Amino acid sequence: MRDLVKVWRRNGFTLRLWDTGTRDSYGKTRLDYELKDGRAVIFADGDFCCSPMDAIDSPACVGALLGFLTLQEHDTDAEYFERYTPEQLAWRDSSRCHTLCMIQFEIQERCEARKAGK
Repeated sequence: MRDLVKVWRRNGFTLRLWDTGTRDSYGKTRLDYELKDGRAVIFADGDFCCSPMDAIDSPACVGALLGFLTLQEHDTDAEYFERYTPEQLAWRDSSRCHTLCMIQFEIQERCEARKAGK
């Protein structure tokens, strides 16, 4: 079972999230996702689980996933990028990834402000 739960679009980016109907070892819902930059699929996988405190179709879930997809070399250890294709590595180092990272920061700031009641 795979149900589309969210389509998010901004600045030429499209992120789709599907509920797989499965859970990880902590009981969190496992999501399939696809990130496109224009027509190019940058990432498509099924290895993401958002916080159990956030709905799987929420801005907080989108922001959390975008945070992982826009990680840079200095953000984590080198092993994180071992499965990246040459195209994904090139995209990671591009200005488009930086643009999406800034959008992700905006989403996270709005979510934090909402939770704080501002």
